[in-house]
Amino acid sequence: MLYLLLLTCWPWLAERRQPLQADVWIRALTAPGGLTWSASTLSRAWADLADLGLVTKEREHRLVRIVPRREDGQAQYEIPGGRRDRWNTYFALPDQFWLDELFAKLSLPGLVMLLLVAKETNAKPEVWFTYESAEEWYGIKPKSAQNGLKQLERLGIVHRRRQVVKAPLSPTGATVRMWYSLTGPYGHDSRAALQQRAMKERRRRLKRESAPVTIDGVKP
Repeated sequence: MLYLLLLTCWPWLAERRQPLQADVWIRALTAPGGLTWSASTLSRAWADLADLGLVTKEREHRLVRIVPRREDGQAQYEIPGGRRDRWNTYFALPDQFWLDELFAKLSLPGLVMLLLVAKETNAKPEVWFTYESAEEWYGIKPKSAQNGLKQLERLGIVHRRRQVVKAPLSPTGATVRMWYSLTGPYGHDSRAALQQRAMKERRRRLKRESAPVTIDGVKP
């Protein structure tokens, strides 16, 4: 969760002259029903992320600047900014994840399945899989997948669609395929709109950065 928060904040945090104090991170992660954060647990969490290669820590006087690394730990993190080429594929989480304090309501299986369905519905509205295939395809135990999806359904974040398809080798000649999609601000269309907005903002920023500097209104 701390890593997700860091990536969420990085577009503006990267430009900040001073690192955030520990109390700011703790306050952002503290919500009713959520984990209990303290200076010591925050420090251990940063250390764990550093050991996993997901962040680097740079001491600046009495504060520590945390810099995210890419999700595979192989390079520094770069803000996708709406890019959609194969090397910069990404999915977005809406601000409601933090503002509605969903992060504090989700169990670990719930969070895992939210991220999984969000990733798989990045380019399409819904995805199908079984609890068993969740382990084969993603390394998630069937029971964890089931518990996570049930929690997301109770919270109204995941919609389940039942489809009967032909299966000649089945005793009944048919089988059931379960399709999953996210709803509301987490849905495919809403998140695609966020990515489109990010792409436009990135283009405007690149255009500003490439514009020639003028002195007293005269271009050099």
